[in-house]
Amino acid sequence: MKQQQVREYVEQYLAAFSSHIMETHPDYLTVKLPVEVDKDIGNRPFYWSWVEKMNLPYQPLVMTFCFHPERIPSDRRAEHLHLGAARLQQIFQSVRKHGSFVCMYETAERGTISPSRRSSPLVPWLGINWKVSFICDKKRDLLLHFGVNLHDPQIVDGFYPFLLERSLSPSIPDYHYTLDRRISIEQAFGMMQEKINQMLADLDQTWAAEAKQRLDEELEILEVYYRELEERQTAPTAADESPEPSEEDEKTDGMADLKAKENPAVKREQSLSEEDLAGKVLPSDVTQAQDEPIASLDDHLTAGGRILDFLRANSFQQTPREKIDQTEWKASTPQEEKLRRMDEMRWQYEPRIRVQFINGGLFYLQSSPPMSGDLPNWRKM
Repeated sequence: MKQQQVREYVEQYLAAFSSHIMETHPDYLTVKLPVEVDKDIGNRPFYWSWVEKMNLPYQPLVMTFCFHPERIPSDRRAEHLHLGAARLQQIFQSVRKHGSFVCMYETAERGTISPSRRSSPLVPWLGINWKVSFICDKKRDLLLHFGVNLHDPQIVDGFYPFLLERSLSPSIPDYHYTLDRRISIEQAFGMMQEKINQMLADLDQTWAAEAKQRLDEELEILEVYYRELEERQTAPTAADESPEPSEEDEKTDGMADLKAKENPAVKREQSLSEEDLAGKVLPSDVTQAQDEPIASLDDHLTAGGRILDFLRANSFQQTPREKIDQTEWKASTPQEEKLRRMDEMRWQYEPRIRVQFINGGLFYLQSSPPMSGDLPNWRKM
């Protein structure tokens, strides 16, 4: 979406709410926001709640939108609007909120009004845009544009492109009247849904069969993987198969313990080597480190200490492992992990069709759209 398209879109949005354009410039425009627009994009929820609660007159918000970042005016507060701007996203949300369903009337072109000033009828049509999504590990979206004549019930496709060629207005033109609706909007919706179901039933279902085949292959791979994992876990480990110590080894260990008891120096040397191998700190060293006062971080670093030791002694205490409450935490079993991954695979690969309403409206037209064939004009998004 280019900057010129952004500007045209914003101008159409403001014109739809009859906003007061205070100043128009090739690089920016200044607008006084109406109430609906202010509530949607003004970011003043507390102000509006206070005004409505106290029944006070509101102060309109004036904003300047700039469309060229290198030419932002310096004499006022301007906001650059581009496709990724948060304000433009708010405008998109406001359009979806207020423009999902409209009521429009076809207006006659200049020079086509009958000199006799006779009134002309306007036929009511219900136009709906649908999005049909074919979802599996791939996705394809198609658009459908259906129109239903509410006076003489019939359904046509390609209704939205037909409306683009008409001149429409939110108010009924002079010397025109509307015909009555012989079917309700709910009945017209039902006709469209039956048409969509019929079309989907006539489509080639090869894509769904291929997606189902890929799903079966992925599930089979998961089944084989977790079967092998279970076999590895149930198989005896090397530690279980290690031979039991012989009598000769027990005698050797007994002589070493006897020597350690007779010679305290040997005993202390063995304990020190064990602590070094385990990578632990002796309790005497910990007590000595805690008893020594640490004046400042600089003194601690000068003495060769580490920053982590200083923080542990002065800032936070390390929680012992035995005091950590892990009752709520529970590791997943291989069977639970297998079921979860299988559900994820089904969500990703399982073929499904989703039909979504995009927008629509009630249109009173002078001209009739051309009747289409049995198959609609599918348009790829």
